[in-house]
Amino acid sequence: MSYKIIVSRYNENIEWLEKEYENCIIYNKGIPLNINNEIILNNVGKESETYLNYIIKNYNNLPDVIVFTQARISDHRGSDDINYLINLKNEALINDKSNVTTIHSQYQGNEWWWEPEWNLRDGEYYLKNNYKNNNYITFIDWFKKNINSEYPNPIHIYANGIFAIKKELIIMNSKNYYKKLRLQINHHIDPAEGHFFERSWYYIFNSHIKKN
Repeated sequence: MSYKIIVSRYNENIEWLEKEYENCIIYNKGIPLNINNEIILNNVGKESETYLNYIIKNYNNLPDVIVFTQARISDHRGSDDINYLINLKNEALINDKSNVTTIHSQYQGNEWWWEPEWNLRDGEYYLKNNYKNNNYITFIDWFKKNINSEYPNPIHIYANGIFAIKKELIIMNSKNYYKKLRLQINHHIDPAEGHFFERSWYYIFNSHIKKN
């Protein structure tokens, strides 16, 4: 069984990855580290563009399981623990994909953050200057246009864009599909659409409707 850990880095410390470094590819959008396994990318699209870049470049030679992660998971997971990523990999090996967070309509946390039109509040768009071609669009409309014509409720997400998945689910979509998706986020350092992807990865790889 082969696997890779795809790391989306800006200028974060990656020493915590040392135990698995030989299985990592560090996609760097910040100051070069000048190390092995490092690939320099333009600083656009945040981690979503990084993940898509990897899929597109390696579509015909993907390992059995791919772990996608940011370079500092302590922002979301309490600590930078390589074992968390290994557990995601092992789970995907058994179940084809790592577990997701399910957001129900009665979600009791910051509820508006998970609404279908969460990025439009009181007539103002979130990151209003960061939309592709200045095309303001709600998340639900973007999702229906680019991911799946049926919007789910509840919605399943890979929280914080950190997840693992088997190759078989990735190649259910064509390479061209991923190229089209990359065009949604390679226009800005912090595109609004990048936040849409966190809410969409599960359906990109698991949707019964495939846009090839």
